[in-house]
Amino acid sequence: MNKKTIILLSALALVIATFFILNKDNTQTLNTTEKDFGFKSTDKIDKIFMTNIQSKEFVLLTKVGKSEWRLNDKYDASTPQVDAMFETMRKIQVKKPVAKDVVDAVVKQMIIRGTKVEFYEAGKLSKVFYVGNNTPDDLGTYFYMENAKEPFICHVPGFNGFLGGNFFTSLEAWRSKVVFKTKEEDIAEIDVDWLENPSASFKLDNKGKEPILMIGAKSLQNNVEVNLNKIKSYLKSWEYLCYEGFPIDLDPHKIDSIAHTKPIVILKLTDKNGRIKTLTVHRKGLKADSYQQVDDEGKQMAFEIENYYAFVDDNKTEIVQIQDFVFGKVMKQVMDFELSKTDTKQ
Repeated sequence: MNKKTIILLSALALVIATFFILNKDNTQTLNTTEKDFGFKSTDKIDKIFMTNIQSKEFVLLTKVGKSEWRLNDKYDASTPQVDAMFETMRKIQVKKPVAKDVVDAVVKQMIIRGTKVEFYEAGKLSKVFYVGNNTPDDLGTYFYMENAKEPFICHVPGFNGFLGGNFFTSLEAWRSKVVFKTKEEDIAEIDVDWLENPSASFKLDNKGKEPILMIGAKSLQNNVEVNLNKIKSYLKSWEYLCYEGFPIDLDPHKIDSIAHTKPIVILKLTDKNGRIKTLTVHRKGLKADSYQQVDDEGKQMAFEIENYYAFVDDNKTEIVQIQDFVFGKVMKQVMDFELSKTDTKQ
């Protein structure tokens, strides 16, 4: 092999090597930890901290049971919201790297305005990354692993949406809306106190073999004075009752005014571990956007019939809105359990 051929082959080898190096740079192949945003299993995750850099809002989710979570060490967290986040984390995939000409802008945007997310497993920090905006085509979301060389566009295959919606930092949005969540067999007592109509009030004792309905100190006989099947069905109604949300048009002064008005009814549930949950229900004044404005006789109503205001436990500074569609099933009166003529014949 002559000298000229050797030089040509060496030059060709250098060109080929250069091509592969450049091609590697163009595809931006990185260490897998820099793009390993997801989890094969979320079972070991026991703490999540999220903060929005711009708004300074933060959320701390701490696991306190098999599937229960606490929010900022103060509230019950929404289990469905946590489950939705975990579903995303198990399915998330890197779609492609961010184009080189916009890398700096994307990273800057995420560090200044994005959401920083920290996952902990068994008490130890596991992953830290930033979540940014959607891509211009809305088919991906910018993610950046802390201290990585560059960001990536991530997605969940088969889902066209904004993944950042799983990493919000609004405290109210993460709070559980569940008021009552007690199964029939775990209920000890239920007190329903109708302040506007005391004769409709009752107590339900569920500590014995059969539930007993009481008016004051008087116990009513099952299937003689009251329908036992109706009582048992009623007990099942307390397993999952949620409020609708927080009224955004009420300031602290208006909330205090409502708290000082006479409630319609007070619902109190005591479970067999002695824990008590109370809901104090007030009428909601009619508004311009209320669904029903007049009664069956065409007269203008003063209050809504499909929604109510309510206070949970002793907290009189925070008001929630509840729906009759949800809570109407437990806002019963003693006459609702009476035997009908059909029951008597049977």
